[in-house]
Amino acid sequence: MLQVVGLLMTSSLAVDKNEFKITHIQINEQSYTLELARTRSQRQQGLMFRTSLSDYSGMLFSYPNPGYHRIWMKNTLIPLTVIWLDVNEVVIGIKKLQPCVADPCPSYGVNKFSSYVIELNFNNNEFSIGDSMPGLKNLR
Repeated sequence: MLQVVGLLMTSSLAVDKNEFKITHIQINEQSYTLELARTRSQRQQGLMFRTSLSDYSGMLFSYPNPGYHRIWMKNTLIPLTVIWLDVNEVVIGIKKLQPCVADPCPSYGVNKFSSYVIELNFNNNEFSIGDSMPGLKNLR
């Protein structure tokens, strides 16, 4: 089981409302750099229009309330590994998604309430259902 063993928050210079703050999390031996999507506007923008994503970087979507949080791949140009976590910071769903080519784009989710969604490089396969990532609550 993977666990977050350290969190380090660094902030960006917030020039506009959609500029994302950055955090670094340590999961076992690997460090990840995640942009934080904490506002509704940031969650809507997500990783749209990005042409690349390094192996150990991505985005953490933090929601104010648990719910059936869904994502879509509209205007997302790169394939992603998407991870849903519940209020207890436990992985409850993982999907490998390709850029959307349909109109309208389908949405994806899990049939359980989630509080967090993490989008990572598609090649990231280090996570499993039941993995714990304690400390995400501190990033809200």
